[in-house]
Amino acid sequence: MLTREDKIVIIDEAGFSQVCSSILEMEGFRAVTLEGDDQAVSTERMHDAALVIASYPYGKSMMDRLKGLTMPVIILCDHVGRDIIDILEGLSHSYCMVKPIDYSRFTSLVKLLMNEEDIYCNGGYRLV
Repeated sequence: MLTREDKIVIIDEAGFSQVCSSILEMEGFRAVTLEGDDQAVSTERMHDAALVIASYPYGKSMMDRLKGLTMPVIILCDHVGRDIIDILEGLSHSYCMVKPIDYSRFTSLVKLLMNEEDIYCNGGYRLV
């Protein structure tokens, strides 16, 4: 069983979840992917994670469940608009990356967050 210190939850469609999980495993991390019906039980799985990575709009139905979580959340999206900003403002520590993802920047951000190097002074969100 994964401990909180090493558990990353990925909420995205199957193809990207597998790619993302593989990239993170090459960097020494272990990820749990949530897709389709898994989302119904994902709140419980997210609470013991060190990091949540969610795709928008695919994971749109999950965004309200991310509110109140204390761990960092990375939102991957196709564009940045008012809808994304509203979601980010509702999270305590959130990061937004616009697709297509620069995998070097993505893995660097994950490494920082998994090493508990919060790049915020007082919480909030950052566009990466």
